[in-house]
Amino acid sequence: TTWSQQAYLKASQVNANDEFGISVAVSGDTVVVGAYGEASSTTGINSTPNESAASAGAAYVFVRSGTTWSQQAYLKASQVNAYDYFGWSVAVSGDTVVVGAWLEASSTTGINSTPNESASGAGAAYVFVRSGTTWSQQAYLKASQVTTYDYFGYSVAVSGDTAVVGAIWEDSSTTGINSTPRSE
Repeated sequence: TTWSQQAYLKASQVNANDEFGISVAVSGDTVVVGAYGEASSTTGINSTPNESAASAGAAYVFVRSGTTWSQQAYLKASQVNAYDYFGWSVAVSGDTVVVGAWLEASSTTGINSTPNESASGAGAAYVFVRSGTTWSQQAYLKASQVTTYDYFGYSVAVSGDTAVVGAIWEDSSTTGINSTPRSE
């Protein structure tokens, strides 16, 4: 019935306005922390930050062994631009992490499309998977219908092999499940 602090987690690289801790998620011995203000333009896993893309964002994976915590991964999207806000939302389930980037600006749709930077604030989510201690990006998620300022990725959740991504400003007036969206 007694709680105690086990660890104080900080990113391996720290700068003002990174907003480390804007989002957090935990699954077993894995913790994911979002930092939407992190400013590196580097891509992929465990890259070396360069501070050249304001608020591109990052997510950090920490793991526990016994009572000892360590940073296992520094996650960046496969395509990075300033003000994507990658890491605004994070979720973890076992060996799967989902990271939302609600200001990502591609108008492409579906899974693993090629970003084009032509729909401000459309948003995206990214799926990362772990094999052993190695992380890789598995998917780049976009909505099936994309318009500017949908903010897809504002919230994310994952359970097993199912991910859910929220789009708080998607503006269709349709109702129900699997309706055909239309912009209002």
